[in-house]
Amino acid sequence: MKTIHILIGMLAAILTLTSCSDDDNTSPKVKPAEAVLGEWFNQVKTNGVLDGVPYDAYALMVKFQDDGHGLFLQYFLKDGQLVNALGSMTDYTVDSNEKISIVVSEVKVSLGENVRFADNKLFLDMPQHNLLGLILVRPTDAQKQLAKEWDAIIEEWGGKGGDGDTGTEVTDEGASEPARARSR
Repeated sequence: MKTIHILIGMLAAILTLTSCSDDDNTSPKVKPAEAVLGEWFNQVKTNGVLDGVPYDAYALMVKFQDDGHGLFLQYFLKDGQLVNALGSMTDYTVDSNEKISIVVSEVKVSLGENVRFADNKLFLDMPQHNLLGLILVRPTDAQKQLAKEWDAIIEEWGGKGGDGDTGTEVTDEGASEPARARSR
């Protein structure tokens, strides 16, 4: 009987050792800073006015690069059309509790509050814009395409928001077709 108990004990020890393979112990853990890399997106319905231009929706794209720098893009829409935009280069850090600090590079001002990463989502509050509880997710292909189109419009504006200052030349011939097409 004693031999059976010893054999069962040895068998249990062998099973315990073989149940953990080297692959189980070496599987890479993704650090919070690595997990936030890339693009994050959200679009919300909200009314407001920016630089005298009314909008009824707001889209936000946040990009994190692996060097601690990023980009914060705000798109303001009216009836589905881009009417204004703001953007800032950013610096960011992620602490061990997955809390993120985003700072506008040029002015060293904190961008948002309570910025954190959890459940593959980016959470932030922007009280200065009356936007609380924003949840950003990875953009879909359609959202990436929209952002590309909006970026092209911003480029046409001369890289500035839709404040009317696009560097358009005044001539006796009137507006060109692209200039006439953009109206608010």
